[in-house]
Amino acid sequence: MLCSLHVAADSGALGDAKSADAEALAKVLLRAYAASLANGKAYWVERDTAQGPVKALLDHVRTRQRSELLEERTQSSGKRRVLRIDDEKTLAASAAQRKQVKAFMADFAREQPNPKFYKLLDVARRVAGTGSLGLDRYVLLVQGKDAQDGHYLLDLKRSLPSSLTPHLKTPQPHWPTEAQRIVALQQRLQAVPMALLHPVVMDGQPFVLRELQPSEDRVELDKLGRDGQDLDQLVTTLGRLIAWAQLRSAGRQGSASADELIDFGQREKWQARLLDAARDGAKQVQRDARSFNEAYDDGAFKP
Repeated sequence: MLCSLHVAADSGALGDAKSADAEALAKVLLRAYAASLANGKAYWVERDTAQGPVKALLDHVRTRQRSELLEERTQSSGKRRVLRIDDEKTLAASAAQRKQVKAFMADFAREQPNPKFYKLLDVARRVAGTGSLGLDRYVLLVQGKDAQDGHYLLDLKRSLPSSLTPHLKTPQPHWPTEAQRIVALQQRLQAVPMALLHPVVMDGQPFVLRELQPSEDRVELDKLGRDGQDLDQLVTTLGRLIAWAQLRSAGRQGSASADELIDFGQREKWQARLLDAARDGAKQVQRDARSFNEAYDDGAFKP
């Protein structure tokens, strides 16, 4: 997270914020994180007490209905509803991909209490987040609660190991699949996990299946205020959320206990080292990006 602040400032994603501002924001986030760990209580963000851009986000999605999400992501085709292909958030699925997902969903539905709910109506490739680029990821339109406005949108995403795994010295729990790891940790870390959250296997590969909910959205950084207060409030909230998530999952399968996390939050020496590592990490990301862009321009990725 701290590394991302530096990368975002250098790329202009934080508006007028520069490297010095990113360093200041990193310290704000870290103070909020450490203080929340030291407090030892796992809270969540309440709409009534949220501040700044997070409050604006929560107010925006408070009354959003599933029908609005469906209207945004789908369109009518005769008497039925199909996914809207905009070549930005959704891309057309190939015939082979449609066949694969259709077969998987038919098998999955048969194992559910209400198989008709999961009847597949349409499928498209989904584009969402830089962390998912290159992964098999789909948006599914399923029958849901019968009527067109009762249809549901699901997200089906391939699960890969954490990029940190090769560098960890601490023994990790055994997970039957990467999807089971991801789902188990989401259920522990999040105050309220995503709806319809399932670890699944499609053609021998692990995927996470979940609902796309009307209340999902993200803070648009380019629309934040220019006085810096919005960014301070945002990173303060993010620091607290990370700490609360770790406290919520404390003591599970060998993870640090709540008392250990509280003690860690009260220390200070690690904070300076982490800030240094974040700056170094951001520089490495920039070097990697330049290498990739140069290779791309030289045609290294052409078929």
